[in-house]
Amino acid sequence: MGLMVIGISHKTAPVEIRERFSFTKNQLLESQGQLNGSRGIRKIIILSTCNRMEIYAHSACNEICIDRITEFLAKKFNGFGSDTLKYFYTLIDEEATRHIFRVASGLDSQVLGETEILGQVRSAWLISRESGKTDDFLDTVFEKAIEIGAAVRRNTRISQGNVSIGSVAVKMLKDQFGSLQDKAVLIVGAGKIAGLMSKYLKKDGIKGFFVSNRTYVKACELARECRGEAVHFNKLQEKLKTVDIVISSTASPHIILKKEVIEEAMNMRQKPLLLLDAAVPRDIDPEVRNVANVVLYDLDDLKYVIEKNYNDRKKEALRVEEIIEKDLQASYANV
Repeated sequence: MGLMVIGISHKTAPVEIRERFSFTKNQLLESQGQLNGSRGIRKIIILSTCNRMEIYAHSACNEICIDRITEFLAKKFNGFGSDTLKYFYTLIDEEATRHIFRVASGLDSQVLGETEILGQVRSAWLISRESGKTDDFLDTVFEKAIEIGAAVRRNTRISQGNVSIGSVAVKMLKDQFGSLQDKAVLIVGAGKIAGLMSKYLKKDGIKGFFVSNRTYVKACELARECRGEAVHFNKLQEKLKTVDIVISSTASPHIILKKEVIEEAMNMRQKPLLLLDAAVPRDIDPEVRNVANVVLYDLDDLKYVIEKNYNDRKKEALRVEEIIEKDLQASYANV
């Protein structure tokens, strides 16, 4: 047998479903340890991002492999059942290989041609390999996917323009406000997404820049990079009373900004507040949409901005598909 992938993504499920099936780094290692070598499975790699969760398996037996991963998901996630199974897809052998090639190339991303996904694919593979939880077969597949992903970005224009979640989010903010130069933003979180958002915001000359994180040292590091100001996490609510924009992208499994917290902040201010929840699972209570003078966007809301840029890269996407098919056929020529 060969490659199999079972997954869920922005193409098959809304954020309120996707957020139930995300992994932290520690959970990735623990889950890979539980699955590797079990019935029907030789080795696995788990790819978990804000827009997808996919389990790639070197299958010893397809039917048993599917059953084992399905059993695992049912035990791992209480919300996994017949009502959510419809959001998942299963691909085998050539289709699974084509899929990871397309993912690494940015063709399966919410933002066509996005650049971050290639690093995320590489990171997922390296985490698995460095912990001894992959094998030669999966190494070969993922090395090829990364090679193709890098090549299409060098040789086509698929990644020109606003091709990351961060850049698209900032464009959406600019569309909302016209200019960001007189605005103050609060970033909640200090991880990779927060860093990217900060970089794009600074390019647009944001007036006030604040960073809050549970680990204050990390908030200080990001604030220093952006010439902003770190805010202690227990002072978060005070800062909500003055900023114009809040972007939250923590790795918390629970809601960070509850409706009552936002309501209290709004009672102490006159101007509107724009919230962008860039986390999966979500950081901001979706009920905040019902609070007066508050606008809340999540990752699924970005699709309206993304559609405006999509047609510009359609022709390049066709070129990338041709590259992938050529490499795919070469990979399976001697199988």
